[in-house]
Amino acid sequence: MKGLVKRVLPARAVSALLSLRSRLVLGSEFRSDRRRYARHYLPGEMICRASVGSTNLEAQLIKDYHRIEKGLALPKPKRPFGAAVAQRIEGNILVGRDDVAVDDVIALAESAQRALQRWNSDGVISDEIAPVAKHHEHKIDDVDGFFRSRRSVRDFDSAQVPDETLTRAVALALQSPSVCNRQAWRVRFFRGDDVSRILAHQNGNSGFRYVIPVVGLITVDTRMFSAAGERNQPWIEGGIFSMSLVWALHALRVDSCMLNMSVRNKQASAVRKEFGIPDNELIIMMIAIGYARPGHRIARSPRRQTNEVIVSRD
Repeated sequence: MKGLVKRVLPARAVSALLSLRSRLVLGSEFRSDRRRYARHYLPGEMICRASVGSTNLEAQLIKDYHRIEKGLALPKPKRPFGAAVAQRIEGNILVGRDDVAVDDVIALAESAQRALQRWNSDGVISDEIAPVAKHHEHKIDDVDGFFRSRRSVRDFDSAQVPDETLTRAVALALQSPSVCNRQAWRVRFFRGDDVSRILAHQNGNSGFRYVIPVVGLITVDTRMFSAAGERNQPWIEGGIFSMSLVWALHALRVDSCMLNMSVRNKQASAVRKEFGIPDNELIIMMIAIGYARPGHRIARSPRRQTNEVIVSRD
């Protein structure tokens, strides 16, 4: 049909039709993204209703107790502060009292609430909520070498990455910053026959799919975000965590290659259906993981100069 249109219509008309089609598809994709976010997000700062899901309640509690943590870590904390935050925490603790899924979060919220009360009444900062940091006690022998030696690998040997190594890499990546410390990340690892199945949904891996030992699928739970202002935050959070995971793997001498999931919603939905990923999780990317084959080659991938990236304010 497309070929027939090109033969019948002038080139300018074909270009106009293709442009219109592209805009219509783009609008449809954005509407689909909006509907998914609207189905799962928390409308705004609130004392949740009993009908609100556990994850939405957890998100609101974390946002508020982290506000207390941040407030007490400022150079000169206000005193008093946090009246509205304390009120929401109290209300949401009551909502979640019978929900075992949020027991741990409630305990953290209660400890933050006690710390806030102590600060506001006695001017004492809790070492539990805002501990004194041990500044830069880590050791990195070769910072430049570490960062410049990480490259995307597309030629793996057959050795399997142990589960405990993957778990350790995830534990390291969990140190990533996240908005109000909500940590909405999820990771699924695929091995064996599942590698080719999951990679069939990603464009750009067909030339080395057969040598990839492990695939990580990164998703983010949209129920951990609220209101219109955070509509893009799941993608930001997912990107930060994915990069941290790749750096953690590199530190553990495991190689990787990020595989983008810049696809239409139809393709993402096919992944959800085949692998049982719930609708509330946004699919961020896949990561090929393994040990590089000795003598493997890498793409040249030249880097920009710093003066191209640092924008002068003059």
